[in-house]
Amino acid sequence: MRGIEAALFVWREVRAGKFASESIRRIADSLSPGDLTLVSSLVYSALRRQFLWKEIYGRFLKTSPSGLSQSSGDALCIGTAGILELRTFAPRVLVNGLVQELKKQGDDRGSRIVNAVLRRVSEEGREQLKKIETSGGLKEQSLVSGIPAWVASSWRNTWGEDGKKLLKMMRIRPYSSFRITGESDREKILVLAREKRIRCWQSPFLPSSVRLAGTVFPPDFPGYGEGLVTPQTESSMMVAEVMKKIYKGGPLLEMCSGRGVKTGQIASLFPETPLESIELSPARAKAAERELARTGMRGKVRIVTGDALLAPPSFVPGMISLDAPCSGSGTWNRHPEGKWRLTPEKLDSLASLQINLLKRAVSLLAPGGIVVYSTCSLLKNENENVVAQVLSEEPGLVELSFPFSGTVFRKGRPWGTYMWPELPWIDGFYMAVIMKKSGGKTVDG
Repeated sequence: MRGIEAALFVWREVRAGKFASESIRRIADSLSPGDLTLVSSLVYSALRRQFLWKEIYGRFLKTSPSGLSQSSGDALCIGTAGILELRTFAPRVLVNGLVQELKKQGDDRGSRIVNAVLRRVSEEGREQLKKIETSGGLKEQSLVSGIPAWVASSWRNTWGEDGKKLLKMMRIRPYSSFRITGESDREKILVLAREKRIRCWQSPFLPSSVRLAGTVFPPDFPGYGEGLVTPQTESSMMVAEVMKKIYKGGPLLEMCSGRGVKTGQIASLFPETPLESIELSPARAKAAERELARTGMRGKVRIVTGDALLAPPSFVPGMISLDAPCSGSGTWNRHPEGKWRLTPEKLDSLASLQINLLKRAVSLLAPGGIVVYSTCSLLKNENENVVAQVLSEEPGLVELSFPFSGTVFRKGRPWGTYMWPELPWIDGFYMAVIMKKSGGKTVDG
């Protein structure tokens, strides 16, 4: 499979609901290193600002976009992104490659349209892009940032002028970071990575984090196969660090534990404390088992496959980590598919689930226990609004002060704390620390 053919294949997979990273990983062995780089560059360039590219190529279409075949629409979006963003790939080669792929599929009409439109994009597209970039309108700003207009409007209403800064941060290219627990391991890994010409250094923000000056396939980073390093953003790492800082005693429960990355970190920070994790998806629960086995933490955690709204823990927890399912808006730089799948209706549904999960969490807590509620979202509906509703309905709860400070942290309005995605290793994140006062009721486990 060649690069342009593979890019169209991955794009179809994303349209069908898959994640680009998973699709690329599945076909990586069939691609040369150069083609693999090309596929990743084309797909992510197109995904991050999909509506911008559609706006630009639409200005050169002589037919209605609804009259295009799905394949030709895919080719136009990928082609426009490649022409206007990739500086190291000749536009003529890209256009010819896309046209030939459409011909192979029997889409002769589409191939002619794509050829004509992309040649005009090559000649006049940069001028159209400049007009959009220099406009002060919110629609144009959202196109340039690659953010749905209704989300951009929400950020402006929530953050005012800082909302514009947030839009600009959505264009920061994410870089890899790895969690390394032991100091001796960290120094050894840094030496080995530099020997492989991987530029990396210890994070000044989190001692357990190593930052890279780019991205890397995790198994290619020294120590991954031995379970010494784990790919994880610094925002995600911060949840367990908060837990360690405020821990007052008692067993630990992790609700909605996902694939076990944070689970392994919690287990490493609390090696003598009972820890259970609940995950709804059997596939993710199995992935968590594999991840814990890779890092040597498997025997320290009991993973329960079930609904966190219903599954009872085997103890009354003194602390709960609830990393709730969310829009993922803080990770859109890293996973751009999510922003085009989110609707206001889906956001409302997520907020309802988050409220119910947080109510469930506080009902499980021992008196004096603490919930660390977190999302990888920058939307108030999933954060302050959720915390506000639960606090208003549960008089036995109180929000505790956030135990860290710094320029990357922003106080929620008024509840919780955000991590601002102003660096390539930090995704947008939200956390609120909620304590159940002594004397509060618990449910039977």
